[in-house]
Amino acid sequence: MKALHPSRVSRRGSSLLLVLWAIMLMAFSVMGLVKHLSRGLDESIYAEKEFRARLLLQSARVLAEHPAIERGDPLLRQPLSSVSSYEVMITTEGIHLAINQLGKDPKQRHFAERLFERWGMDSKQARSLTEAIADWIDPNDRPRPQGAERDYYMTLGRPDFPYNRPFDNLDDLLLVRGFEEVDHLHPDWRDAFTLFGDGTIDVHMASAEMLAILFDVTPGEVSRFISARLGPDGLPDTMDDQRFKTLPQVRALLDVPQENYKAVADLLTLEHPIKRTECVAHAGNLERRLTILSGPGLNLIREE
Repeated sequence: MKALHPSRVSRRGSSLLLVLWAIMLMAFSVMGLVKHLSRGLDESIYAEKEFRARLLLQSARVLAEHPAIERGDPLLRQPLSSVSSYEVMITTEGIHLAINQLGKDPKQRHFAERLFERWGMDSKQARSLTEAIADWIDPNDRPRPQGAERDYYMTLGRPDFPYNRPFDNLDDLLLVRGFEEVDHLHPDWRDAFTLFGDGTIDVHMASAEMLAILFDVTPGEVSRFISARLGPDGLPDTMDDQRFKTLPQVRALLDVPQENYKAVADLLTLEHPIKRTECVAHAGNLERRLTILSGPGLNLIREE
């Protein structure tokens, strides 16, 4: 057999190596193309879900604003398919304590004190914190007996505190002297406050806990009222929920002492001026939320 010339062997080896390199490059190119196409497909699916969710949000918003729609209407909760749905929750800011009212209303401060006590503060701590909040809001630099004004915050190296104006962000409460204890005792404290409203409590929507704190009674003592408010089915936000026509009608159903009722009667309302509409849409595993606050001089829209 005739032996191959070394140069021809070398050329064959080089050719084989080039072929292997070409195959590897092609493999990498195909993998990159597949990855790119996969990413593009994922982005396309996400964009489609985003479009559907936003479309559902706007549809829910239009429905909620229709004058014939009332709270509890079944149309406000609709599964449109196995992967798409929307829900509209209509409430008011009257289910919360209006934190900015503490600067001018002693009854609101007393309400806040009882709330802080319910969360675990002693009466002295609760009074001190409530007055510090009021001092933060009011426009002067004269501290209340247990409050905190500029002289106190100067000792902390914060001559810019307090702001001496109403809160425009609930998180600013964490800057007030003593509020860190609330954050420790009750981390969900933001759910109890609102920046808006006139300070009245909506008797149609306020929770049993908030009513019990307001009237300074146990939750059991307001259970009769809550049962009557829920209607025959015993469920919230349904069409049989009772609508009260007068506050005396509310008083007749409330199982609280007359003295307690009179002390806070002017904090009650049947129709709170600030309406909250929350629309939630689901498209697959994607959730989008639209919150609308509307009332006299207020039209705030926030989308998440």
